[in-house]
Amino acid sequence: MKKKRGLFVILAGVVLLCVLIVCYFALLKANSSEEETTEEETTQEEVAAIASDDISTLTFEAGDQTVTFQKAEDSWTLESQEDFPVDASKVDSVVSCLASVKADRTLTDVEDPGEYGLDVPTNVIEVVKTDGGSEKITVGDKNSSTGNTYICLNDDASTVYTTSTDFGSTFSGGLYNYAESESYPTITSSTISKIVVKKDNNSYTVTNNGKSSTGWYVQEEDNKKQEADSTQVGTLQSTVAGLSFAGYYNYNCTDWAAYGLEKPKMTLTVDYTEEVEAESTDDAESDSDANTDDTDDSGETTTETVDRELVLYVGNINETDGNYYVRLGDSGELHGISQASLDTLMNGKAFDYWKTSIDSMTISDLDHLDVTYQGTTYTLKRVVTEEKVEKDKSEDTDNDAGNDADDDTDADSEDADDEEETKTVTTYYVNDQEADSDNFTAFYRAAAAMVCQSRLEENTTKDDAELTLSYHGTDGSKITISYTPRDSSFYVMEDQDGNCGLVNKMNVKDLIDTFLTLTEGEK
Repeated sequence: MKKKRGLFVILAGVVLLCVLIVCYFALLKANSSEEETTEEETTQEEVAAIASDDISTLTFEAGDQTVTFQKAEDSWTLESQEDFPVDASKVDSVVSCLASVKADRTLTDVEDPGEYGLDVPTNVIEVVKTDGGSEKITVGDKNSSTGNTYICLNDDASTVYTTSTDFGSTFSGGLYNYAESESYPTITSSTISKIVVKKDNNSYTVTNNGKSSTGWYVQEEDNKKQEADSTQVGTLQSTVAGLSFAGYYNYNCTDWAAYGLEKPKMTLTVDYTEEVEAESTDDAESDSDANTDDTDDSGETTTETVDRELVLYVGNINETDGNYYVRLGDSGELHGISQASLDTLMNGKAFDYWKTSIDSMTISDLDHLDVTYQGTTYTLKRVVTEEKVEKDKSEDTDNDAGNDADDDTDADSEDADDEEETKTVTTYYVNDQEADSDNFTAFYRAAAAMVCQSRLEENTTKDDAELTLSYHGTDGSKITISYTPRDSSFYVMEDQDGNCGLVNKMNVKDLIDTFLTLTEGEK
């Protein structure tokens, strides 16, 4: 019995092995047969060749709509909208890819075109030729491995081609991708002299002005102008200069209210300059010089700087692509600009651009400085005097030794004042007591170097100031700066006009320490 059972197991194993071998060769034969029937060619072949000159009409899917362009000579028109501003170069660009469509592979006897995305195509390109013939290219999926695109021709889905022609990117975008558009003005940061941002609230104007210590002023509506921080203004200039159209929606808009542009959310006005070419207006002398040239130029081109103004209206947000609807001046075109590009302007306030440096007074313009620390006031003063001192004899040399007797006679007649020279003496005082010059200048420089980390719209700190500096100029001007503790990290700075900002606590403490060193530890 045991021998029979063993024999049975061996026979079963042999049978199983035979079955596996048969299955393997069957699969191998099937795969070989499939390759023979579905891949007839592995070399490239041209499967479509449609010359631009042979095209009468071109139809394809542009975004979410089917568009048809008609060709007459070298121009294109949009069917049913003959006034549509077709950009012929853009249509010619997509047509060029039809001149030679080559297949890398040809799949025949295809039973299920849906495997290749041809049941729900990504695009259908139809051409009517000038001779009355037609061509149709149905575009399916991309091969995830090769990146090639599956296509079929003239509704014959039993034969599928793979092509490297990227119909997806070539025939991309909506109708307005093929329209002529006004250009957004080219502006550089360095050419901007004025920026006006007008909104329902938080309107402001930034203006270039040499009278400002920073070169710029910022002014909120109905409020006094402030000196602007040059770094922040530079960022604003870059933002404005970087604006560009991100969408094109209508070439002849008549219903601006539908896009929030009848009453814009923001109006941006920019004054800038532009270098343009201008015809030379040289007089007869230039003409005479020109006559000596071998070339027969009627005039030379020169460059001149002209003033420009940009006006941009900003409306609602396009819910489809997230862009703001915009209108450029009195143009009839409706465009879009990205939210990211405009949000800084839409959300900005005047005080965002206030300078972060804190006012002070140059020491040469100072009459005196009153410093109040913890309720005690100290008067700092710098006094410059001219004193006569004995002339340094070491400056004389033996050059005089060779002088003649006439020189001796002249020397006898010199005034005694020739033995003295004038010297400028600067003395520093704290409460009429002479102070160390190094400690005085160290404190003065530290006070002038103070900056705000950020600006505040108002001072909500109720405590008394710990440190107050009152600069009095020789011309009668006055600058007052106070520092009040706010929390564990910041002091509040407030100037004589009520402008406020946050100052790093450690910087104020260092300033106080420098002052205490000057006053020899008085508190």
